[in-house]
Amino acid sequence: MKVAGARCLVIGGARRLGRQLALGLASGGAAVCVSSRGQDDAAADTVSALERAGAAAAKAVRGDVGEPRAAAALVRAAGEALGGLDVLVFAASGPFVPQRPEALDEAAWDASFDTIAKGFFFAACAAHDVFAGAGVVVAITDYLGLQPWAAFAAHGAAKAAQIHLVKELARAWAVDGVRVCGVAPGPVDLDDDEHRAATLRAAARLENERLVRPADVGAAVRFCIENEGVTGVNVVVDNGSLLMS
Repeated sequence: MKVAGARCLVIGGARRLGRQLALGLASGGAAVCVSSRGQDDAAADTVSALERAGAAAAKAVRGDVGEPRAAAALVRAAGEALGGLDVLVFAASGPFVPQRPEALDEAAWDASFDTIAKGFFFAACAAHDVFAGAGVVVAITDYLGLQPWAAFAAHGAAKAAQIHLVKELARAWAVDGVRVCGVAPGPVDLDDDEHRAATLRAAARLENERLVRPADVGAAVRFCIENEGVTGVNVVVDNGSLLMS
């Protein structure tokens, strides 16, 4: 499937890495719809940026993917806005606050799993139903789903579940022509990173101390979309973080 002309929904695409991925798809000629949890200026600003980047169409929808019915409604609304759907990029993420495992409470645990694991699962299922035959789902996973990090137990466990769901859904939907992939970034260089200090500390553990460029993550997403032979994989884009951690 070519990015040019594809109808793409980027869940979590109004801010941070999701926004950068949406802009990359727009610059490749895709029609792009971004989602956000609420009505705010970020989504409207992103739509304008998508239009300037060359998107075939630029739309925004709202909804909380942590609630299954809302997740399904969000995906259907995006399909209606774009006249169909070919690609789902799931870039939504739960809270990312460093905390010792024994200090986690149930609410913090649920906040990670509701968005990252449950949200991804039900959004992907809705996209499967909206796709007209072939389609591609790409989850933005995380290298922390592959490597334990004591300060992010809930986030890492939820990302590990997401990585496994990529494999489960890819196997289940191969017969339908739907491919499912993951892209796992390491610490990413983002201007609007709310946890910039923690990101820099993570990068400092690498020998090259270099953050991952959003464009490199976007290139991996595009690879998953356009390479028909790729499904059920989790592409790691981490500047060697896993090798050195």
